[in-house]
Parts: sequence; C-alpha cells; structure tokens
Amino acid sequence: MSNLIDKRIGNEIEGEAISDAFGGYIFKITGGIDKDGFAMKNGVLTSDRKRLMLSKGSSGIRFRRHLYRTGTKIRKLVRGCIITTDIRMVNIKIVKNGEKLIEGLNRPEDNIPKKLAPKKATNILKEFGLLDIYNKKKSNAEERKTLRFMITKFAHKREVKTSKGKVYTKRPKIQRLITPLRLRRKAILKQIKKDNSKYTADQKKSYEDTFKKHKGKKAANKKVVKSTKAWRSIKDLRWAINK
Repeated sequence: MSNLIDKRIGNEIEGEAISDAFGGYIFKITGGIDKDGFAMKNGVLTSDRKRLMLSKGSSGIRFRRHLYRTGTKIRKLVRGCIITTDIRMVNIKIVKNGEKLIEGLNRPEDNIPKKLAPKKATNILKEFGLLDIYNKKKSNAEERKTLRFMITKFAHKREVKTSKGKVYTKRPKIQRLITPLRLRRKAILKQIKKDNSKYTADQKKSYEDTFKKHKGKKAANKKVVKSTKAWRSIKDLRWAINK
C-alpha cells in the first residue's frame, strides 16, 4: 500500500508494486474508499475531504426521480482523488495481463456464461454476421415481409425448469423490430398528425376572420353612439333642431 501513496485516480501502476504474484501486470486505479467509508471522486485534486454541490449525473451520488425535483443539487462530502494513508480500499482494473493468469479472475475457465442473449434486432444479426444481408433485403418490398422471421429464428432460447419439474422454453422479446405492420402503423400516425395540424390551422383562420368581422361591426356601432352623445343636454339638442 505504501507504493500507492500520492497516486491518483487514472494513474497506471505495475503489478510488482502490489505483489510479486502480479509480475508483468499493469493496473489502473479507478477509485477507493477511506477509513470512514467516504468514496474517492475523480477530479477533486486533493487528499482531504471536500463538501461539494452535486447534481444529477454526478458520480458519488444517486438521485431518485420521485424524491427530487428537476435541477436539484445536493451537498455531499467526498474524498479527493489522491491516495493517502487514510485510504483503506483501492479499486483497480487490469490494463495488461502478465505471464501468469490469476486464478478466479482472468482464466478462460473462470468466465461466467451469459444467461441472457441480446434483445435488439441489430445486435442479434451482428452476432450471426447477418447484418449486411438484412440491409439488402430491406430495399426489396417482397423480401421485407420475411425479415421478422429471419430475426426471430436466431433469437436465443433457453430451457427453464420450474420447482414442480416442468420444463419450458423462454425467448426474449425482440426490441426495435421493424415489420411491415409497424411501418404501416407509423405511416397512419404520421397522416393523422398532418390532418390534425391542418384542421387546427383551418379553425384558427376561421376564428380570425369571424373576429375581424365582429370587430368591424363593433367599431361602426361605437361611432353611432358617439354622434348621439355629442349633445350635452336636451336644450342643446332642441336648439340644434330649431336652428
């Protein structure tokens, strides 16, 4: 641990600095935790703790959508990115493998098989090298109808056994799968949006025309009222008539 003092997050170290068993390895420091459980934060160029205002998306803090409003910031105590004697755990990752493989870490037999296969249509096609064929078939209207079955055929299947001993097959629901039905539905929705916007524009124009017509009538009525109210009293009106 003394060989890591004054090192920072992002620095690369040789495996011999940790142990002779890691000869030839190169590790990269990715983080750490101090004696009181405060995590190191990259970019804070100090070995002490700092109280920072952190927003959503910052490392070292978790925002829950139902607890905080949009734009909320939280003040939190974090440890700087420089390693000192107060650091009790350092996170590292392998950049370069050495001569001897580490048991339980990077041996081929230690790899954990994937339980779930890709769900996106493009990722399924990439796995089997069929992406170019898929793109060529998309240009042909007749062959486009078979694209859905082309993808579902290669979707990963696995057998699941229940507690009662029943065995059945499971397959993931493929995401972003473009089918003729989906293209037709998108075209209909697009046309509905156009019709709605046209209807709104026509209604607005009709309202403006009606408003201008009523406004003109109202102005003409005001002129008539003003001409009748020009006389201050009945005497003035009689005088004007006799004159």
